[in-house]
Amino acid sequence: MKAVMLQGTGRVAVVEHEAPRLRTNDVLIKVAYAGICGSDMHAFHGRHPFREPPVVLGHEVSGTVAAMGSDVDAFALGDRVTVMPALSCGHCVYCQKGLPNLCVNKAVPGTGDWVGTMAEYFRADAEITYKLGENTSLRLGCLAEPLAVAAHSVAQGNVCPGSRVLVLGGGTIGLLTALAATIVGAEVVALTDLYDQKLDVAKGMGIDDVWSARREDLSQALLEAYPAKFETIVLASGAPPVLEQAMALAQRGGRIVVTALFLKQAPVDLLQVTLQELQVVGSQIYTAKDFEAALEWLAEKRWPFERIITHIHPLARAPEAFQNMTEHPENVIKVLLEGPGAA
Repeated sequence: MKAVMLQGTGRVAVVEHEAPRLRTNDVLIKVAYAGICGSDMHAFHGRHPFREPPVVLGHEVSGTVAAMGSDVDAFALGDRVTVMPALSCGHCVYCQKGLPNLCVNKAVPGTGDWVGTMAEYFRADAEITYKLGENTSLRLGCLAEPLAVAAHSVAQGNVCPGSRVLVLGGGTIGLLTALAATIVGAEVVALTDLYDQKLDVAKGMGIDDVWSARREDLSQALLEAYPAKFETIVLASGAPPVLEQAMALAQRGGRIVVTALFLKQAPVDLLQVTLQELQVVGSQIYTAKDFEAALEWLAEKRWPFERIITHIHPLARAPEAFQNMTEHPENVIKVLLEGPGAA
């Protein structure tokens, strides 16, 4: 089969790769769409914390069931599916505490012998394979994974009806987090980003309270607009300035959720954390509950998730897609690679 291989920093190629070998509880998926995530771009630029070349990239996927292991009876050939691409062990202390996303033995695509989703075929354990709703297209189905990240961030932020939420960063995760906050009933949802196109996309998704991060007085402008500040601030960008902004804009007792990957050490004003009793919490991928919520939101067809999909390329043009995302970040939000299962 053909697969997108990260061969070295800044070098991806479409290569011939051995097709996945199914275990008894595996499902073989004919890939329709594989999303390029920000973490794939970190790997491309040599900055990912654990995915290193040579590796087949990708963990966002939708497709159709092409084959099943002997123990699988919950699916039929041709079923339209997606995958929660994190398999926990079920036995470690964190799994026993009900925190499978923190599993110390967690398996994810692009590590060990688990080949990533940017290929013609992808295998996944039936336990983490989900059928798509009748109203969910294969394109939208590929958004289930990043939407689950957003759902988990909102949960980590204790967002509820009436909440005042600020999302710093308007990429895929930031936009989906802002929309997730809206879905669960937040009263105020504001979003910032460097690029006007992403702010325009946000408006098209119903997130009207957008702010350009290019403004030198961004924090002051937001303070003037929201003197009571924000109960929840989600860091959906790993740019160092967002930390200072979050500290300035979080209300006393507020919660700052760190979703983005900060690949370099960044200073934190711990004095303000103490004096204002701020809560700084991480948000590590998702749980099954978050993933199932994402699938329900997609199936309801009430929200314009598809607006974040800005580019779709054939799998064979993956190198061009990675290059375009590197050279023109202002024009790109979610990029999908189209596989044979889309036909």
